[in-house]
Amino acid sequence: MKTTLKIFSLILFTVLFSLTSCHKDDDDNNPQDDATNSEITLKIDNGSETVYTNVNAVVLADKLTMGGSNANSDIQIIVNSDISEGTYTSATEIGMTHGVDGQAIFGTATNVTSISFVVTTHNVANKHLKGTFSIEYNDNQDVNISHTATGTFDVKYM
Repeated sequence: MKTTLKIFSLILFTVLFSLTSCHKDDDDNNPQDDATNSEITLKIDNGSETVYTNVNAVVLADKLTMGGSNANSDIQIIVNSDISEGTYTSATEIGMTHGVDGQAIFGTATNVTSISFVVTTHNVANKHLKGTFSIEYNDNQDVNISHTATGTFDVKYM
């Protein structure tokens, strides 16, 4: 009797496992899947453009945090999650940092002297933010040297 019960339990487990694993695990409307289509670009002093395609974006505590990285550099942008389409010129409204090889290049809280952050699209329902930015900042080694960073963002967030 115990052997029959064990065999029946094993067959029941196998059948239930098979039935539950057959459904589609992917959700076609999952914003996390769309995150792979997100991109932030950055160009400093008209140099070559860096494209960040490994972008993660999430809303926490009413802030939308977007970040991208590659082999030796990273960028992070923080805005209010309810940001509207328009132009923003205050570092208190936009937080941005950029680093290369673990060294800070610019940050809105440290060496940025001016910023223009333009939101061209913010579709809250579809969790999509798109626009451009331009930043003037002083060199970390010599404050008499200024640089310009320009770029774009096209981000889907969770």
